[in-house]
Amino acid sequence: MGLHGNLKFNLTELDYEFHYFIKNMSCRAMMRLPYSYRCQMARQVGDCKRIINLFNYFRMMYCSIHIDNKITEVLFMFLFAFICVAFLWLMSFNIGAYFSPVLKIISLKLHMNEYLAGVTLLAFGNCSPEIIANLMPVRADAPIFTIAVGNTLAIILLSGGTVCFLRPFKMNGHCTLRDLLFLLLGVEVLRFVMNKEGAVTMWEGIVLFFIYVVYVVINIADVIIMRFYIKSKVYFFCCFGRVLDSVYHSELRKEVDHLGNLTPPPTKELQAKLRTLTSLEVENDIQISDTTKYRRSRNSGNHFSDTTRTGYFVTPKPKERPEQVDHEANRTNLHNSENPKNLLLFTEFLWSLNPIDGEAWQLGGKCNRLYLIVRSPLVFVMLLFIPVVDFEKDKHGWSKLLNCTQIVTNPFVIITLVHSAVASVYHTWYITLNIGISMWSPCITIPLAIAVFLHSRTDVPPFYHQLFIIPTFLSSMVTLWIAVTELEVLSEIVGIVFNLSETFMAVTFEAVSNATPDIIANSQLAMQGYGRMAFAAIIGGPVFAILISMSLAFIFNHRVREVGAHLWVYGDLGDNCYIFLVITIVTTLWWCVTFNFYARRSAGVFLWLIYLLFLIYAVCVEWELVHPFSRDEYIDPI
Repeated sequence: MGLHGNLKFNLTELDYEFHYFIKNMSCRAMMRLPYSYRCQMARQVGDCKRIINLFNYFRMMYCSIHIDNKITEVLFMFLFAFICVAFLWLMSFNIGAYFSPVLKIISLKLHMNEYLAGVTLLAFGNCSPEIIANLMPVRADAPIFTIAVGNTLAIILLSGGTVCFLRPFKMNGHCTLRDLLFLLLGVEVLRFVMNKEGAVTMWEGIVLFFIYVVYVVINIADVIIMRFYIKSKVYFFCCFGRVLDSVYHSELRKEVDHLGNLTPPPTKELQAKLRTLTSLEVENDIQISDTTKYRRSRNSGNHFSDTTRTGYFVTPKPKERPEQVDHEANRTNLHNSENPKNLLLFTEFLWSLNPIDGEAWQLGGKCNRLYLIVRSPLVFVMLLFIPVVDFEKDKHGWSKLLNCTQIVTNPFVIITLVHSAVASVYHTWYITLNIGISMWSPCITIPLAIAVFLHSRTDVPPFYHQLFIIPTFLSSMVTLWIAVTELEVLSEIVGIVFNLSETFMAVTFEAVSNATPDIIANSQLAMQGYGRMAFAAIIGGPVFAILISMSLAFIFNHRVREVGAHLWVYGDLGDNCYIFLVITIVTTLWWCVTFNFYARRSAGVFLWLIYLLFLIYAVCVEWELVHPFSRDEYIDPI
């Protein structure tokens, strides 16, 4: 061997100490170094490797673009803010075009009522990205208690306030009361687990999980008991979950018929019994409502003015239940057995891939049309691989050639994205797409696509078209997960650059960004007449997030179960978030009972004001103007 082969490095304790220092160094400490050293530190500091998702932004800024001054760095933060807006729009479009229609169909097929669909399916859809994020490297050392409770505050106060303000409605009183008390139980048990002596155990995580199971079982049992009551008291019965035509008239229906036949009819008593009957029918099932009026109002730009026509702080009269869509007629209204199977095949394909909505283009003004043009590239990409299944559309959104190609493209894209995110292999500053598994998916999907193409028609969807809701739902969840995680990474980077604490960013910017999909989904559902479902998700989602996300973190994140981990898991603002959440639950119970469970605009403004107070207090704590509610740590002298 040559001279260099015989060289041996005598590593001293200082070398080992420096290696340990680099390994445990914070990314915030890197920002105090000169710009010329930041590229090397971004590659070596372990904490910087945690704050990544699709892109390694630190390596992009300091190694590829070579930022060397504060002005350029701040300009990049504005660019990141623009990227955050793009991700927010991506979530909004995904929820409106794919997630909400599929959610309604699943709820209809499972014979749920609005409230049960809200506390289960919608709550799961809204909060599952948060659960996945808790298991990602970006949350490995994060104050997840503060994050969970801070997100809960943002969902209840911002999303709940928005739903109450946009479209007042009558709540399901006993269900709302029960779920608020379950939320209080969940946060109290979680706080007890966090503050007790000793480390958190896996069994305590299982207990939290079991509490949520009990919560869901009680909700299901409530629907079963209510339907049994309706079956014996109203005018129809349920058989294998399908509501049949009126066969047995009960006492309430007989009373309504009897009062209607009297001359003159007792108007007040008749109206009271009709309201009771209608209320029971509304609580019993979910329907696919006609949202044409809402969609046209939104596309024409009159959506907000129509909402506030009675005044910004005047609660309008609750609107009647929207007209139900005849989804079976929508499925077959273009069908003619004399048509060729592939009639207008390519015309339909090109029309389905048009990223600009024709109705929105006709009704919108110049600004709205510019918006449609700007967003069209992203819309086109999503149309390529995510199937549309919507009972409100003609043929339920079926496009023969496009859906057959999506049988191949959708699994390939989704498997590639998930596999790449799990593998986390990066080429310089961007993730490497891993097709090691997805490359085999065409072996199954191409023969399936050919079989569907040979069997199906263009003028009517096949009977198995509803199975497309599976890839649509999974695609929506993966897209939302990527968008939420990317928003959190960008928010944390902005906080690091501007020297804001991690807990402050978690309960402010990150909480608002994580709550944005909930706000969008719940607002759209409320404006379409699904206010009960939206408010059920506003309460049920936080129950799901606090119990399930924290229980899974306790079970699968071994660092959380270490002795002393509760100090960083709880966070500096953990007590602040807890106290404000208790205030939120108690005051929500108060105004719900006071308003007889009618959501009013004043209640929405009240919820917004509580969140504003929370933000003011968080800012004052960050600027050290006031002391947080948490106790100062005391270390016994040796």
